[in-house]
Amino acid sequence: MHISVSHVSGILTLLTVGVMAFAQGTNSEKAGATVQTSGSGGVKYYSKDDLAASFAKGGTLVTETNYKVMTAHRTESGNVEVHRSYTDVFYIVQGSTNIVTGGKVIGEKATNPDEPRGDSIEGGETRKLSAGDAIVISAGVPHWMKDVEGTLLYFVVKVKNP
Repeated sequence: MHISVSHVSGILTLLTVGVMAFAQGTNSEKAGATVQTSGSGGVKYYSKDDLAASFAKGGTLVTETNYKVMTAHRTESGNVEVHRSYTDVFYIVQGSTNIVTGGKVIGEKATNPDEPRGDSIEGGETRKLSAGDAIVISAGVPHWMKDVEGTLLYFVVKVKNP
C-alpha cells in the first residue's frame, strides 16, 4: 500500500491546524478528555482545545490503513525504538530534545518483533530538535530521544511502508 496525495494533503492540513493552534496558545483544562473531531468528506478538524487535551496525555488522532497521526508528550528521555514497518515523521511543537538516529541498538528487547526497543545507541548521529523542526526517520532506522528539555510536545505521523 502507498500513501496518496490526498492523504499527504490531509496530514499536512492536520499538522498546520495543530501548529497554528499552539502558536495562538492552548487551554489545558480539557486534559484527559477524548479528542472530538468534526468534518466530513475525508476531512477531520481538531480544535486547539482538543489538541491541547491530546497533547496533555499523548494519543492517536487518526488511524487509517496506511498511516497514523498522533500527539506525543515527553518530559524525559525515552527508549531506543526501531520501527520495521513504519516511517516516522516528527514535528516539534514545543520544547527540545536531542535525537540520535542510526548506529547500533544496545540492550535490544524484542517485546514487539515489529518494534523492538533498546537502552541506548552506539554510534549514530545526534541532532538537536526544537519547536518548528521536523525529522523523517525511515523504517528500520534506530532512533532515540534523549536529553529532553522542558515539556516536549510533538506530532508523530507514522506511514506504513508498502
